[in-house]
Formats: sequence, structure tokens, C-alpha cells
Amino acid sequence: MLKSLKKTDIYIIYFTAAAIILSGFLRLTGFNYSNYFFNFALLPYVVTRGLYYLTVWRKSNEKLNANAKNRLYVYIAVFITVLLSVLDFFSADFFVIFLIMVDFLLLQNKEENNE
Repeated sequence: MLKSLKKTDIYIIYFTAAAIILSGFLRLTGFNYSNYFFNFALLPYVVTRGLYYLTVWRKSNEKLNANAKNRLYVYIAVFITVLLSVLDFFSADFFVIFLIMVDFLLLQNKEENNE
């Protein structure tokens, strides 16, 4: 399996969490574009995870372990939810936050099992 960039994954999740908190403060102040900022805050997470899975897909001889498959399912759910939110079909901000928390817990579980 490709080596996961654990530190980078954790930093991306921390940055996404900080940007989500900032968008929440903007929403509380009545800023008109806070929904767009929320979706923009998820962009680094979606791009980095997408590039990782694109790299894994191109190297078809390498298999994903169970934890990586679970993270792939979480990524697909986040991507679909963000896409539908950007297209204004529905807004499920709490669901996206919940999925990112699940991804963080899967990442932490992987680190504890490796030690």
C-alpha cells in the first residue's frame, strides 16, 4: 500500500476544522457568503484526499487495507455532499462535519493500531 502522509492528513483536517469554525463565526455575524466560505473551507480536504485516491487508482496493483477503504467511503460521502451543497440542491453542513470527524477518528485508529 502507498505510504499515507499521516502528518499531512492531520494538518489538513485541523485546517479544515479551523476554517469551518471561522465560517460558523461568519454565519453568526450575518455574513451573506458564509455558505460559500463553508464549502471553500472543505476544498483542501477534498482535493488532497482525491489526489491520494487518484494516485492509488493509477497504481492498480496496490490494494487498500480495511481502514483505507473506510476512509474512501467517507471521502465519497463528503465529496457527494459538498457537490450537492455547492449546486444548491441541499445543505447538510452538520453531516459534512460529522463525516470529517469520522475520518479523523479512522486516522487516529490507524495510528494507534500501527504502534
